[in-house]
Amino acid sequence: MFATLFSVTLFVALAIQGVFADFTIDTPSLTQCGSVLLTWTASSPPYNLLVAPADDLCGEALVDLGQQTGLSYQWNVALAAGTGVVLFIEDSQGNEAWSGTITVAASSDSSCLTSTTSSHNGSAVSGTLLTSPAAAAKSTTSPYSPAGAANAGLAPSGGALSIRPLSALTSVGSGLLALFALAL
Repeated sequence: MFATLFSVTLFVALAIQGVFADFTIDTPSLTQCGSVLLTWTASSPPYNLLVAPADDLCGEALVDLGQQTGLSYQWNVALAAGTGVVLFIEDSQGNEAWSGTITVAASSDSSCLTSTTSSHNGSAVSGTLLTSPAAAAKSTTSPYSPAGAANAGLAPSGGALSIRPLSALTSVGSGLLALFALAL
């Protein structure tokens, strides 16, 4: 009985370790035209850092903050107040981390939202703006809830989610442990 319990516990521990990584990105507060320090945990650099619209995580990113080699990035937020976003980071091994949903707070400073930037695609400070802030501020209501990875970061608690694909070694090891446990 003890051997079976030990085998099952070991199998579950390996499976969980392979699926949930320690790679995360923080969920900071963002303010229109303000500056924010984005931070994440160490993994395999370089890191690709993007800002995605909260209502369409699988769609086009709003801002591409480029490849980063460190564990933080100072960003000047060139997004309009009320824009809902999620931070996305991917390391060189394909591990992903998502922040919680963030709504850009209002500010009396609108210097980053020039008429050029608001009317069409343009260049944002410290990042490449991929869509206009005015377009990003539009919200749509859908009766459908996203599933799987599209639902990452949408939890009401605003916590972060990280995903790591199972490696071949983890999959084979877990399978062998399962067979061993069933044999007992």
